[in-house]
Amino acid sequence: MVTCAKWKVPIVITSLGARTELNDAVHGWGGITLHDIIDDRYARKAIEKGADGLIAVAAGAGGHAGRWSPFALVQEIRKWFDGPLALSGAIATGGAVLAATAMGADFAYIGSPFIATPEARATEEYKAAICEGGAADIVTSALFTGVSGNYLRASIVAAGLDPDDLPAPGPDAMSFQSASGAKAWRDVWGSGQGIGAVEQVAPAADLIARLAKEYAEARARMCA
Repeated sequence: MVTCAKWKVPIVITSLGARTELNDAVHGWGGITLHDIIDDRYARKAIEKGADGLIAVAAGAGGHAGRWSPFALVQEIRKWFDGPLALSGAIATGGAVLAATAMGADFAYIGSPFIATPEARATEEYKAAICEGGAADIVTSALFTGVSGNYLRASIVAAGLDPDDLPAPGPDAMSFQSASGAKAWRDVWGSGQGIGAVEQVAPAADLIARLAKEYAEARARMCA
C-alpha cells in the first residue's frame, strides 16, 4: 500500500474483504478502488465500505472463483448498482467480451489467457499447461488456500495429489505442502475454464489484437 500511495496509483483492485480505511486512503490521493466479489451480498458490502466499482467474479474464473452464473450475478447487481462493473469468469474470446457488455457489465476482466504470454512472469510449464488445457482440466477446490478456487489438473498431479480425490480443507489436509514442497500459486496453478481458446504462447499485443478482431466479428454477426 505504501508503494501505491507513493506513485498515486489511479486504480487499485482489492479482494477477500473490503476495507473502509483502504478505500479512504486511495480516495485521498485521487484514485478509485474496484473490489472482487462473488455474489450480491458481498457486492453490497463492498460498496457500503467505499469501493467505487465491482469486479464480479463468476463461476469458471481462475484462482479464487465464485459459484454464480455470470447472468445471475450481473443481473442482481445491476438492479441496484449503476457504477463501474467488470465481469470475470472464462472470458477468453472477443465474443465473450461482447457478451459481458451485452449482459450489463462495463468491462470484461480477463486473466488466464494473459498467463500464456512472454510478458507473464509464469513458468514455461504453467504457460504450456494453459495452452494444452481446456475446461475439463480445471479442478475446483478450497484445499490450497481455504477459499474455493479453480486450478489446473496437471499442477495438482505434479504436487503429488489426486485431483479426483482431494482431501477436505483444513490444517491437517495441508500437510502435503511440507512433504512435497508444493505451494499454492507457485506450484498449484490457478486457471479459468476459458483456456480452451488459448492454443499457443503469444505476445500480449497479439492476444489483444485477436480479442479485438473477434469482438468486431461478433458485433458484425449480431448486426447482420
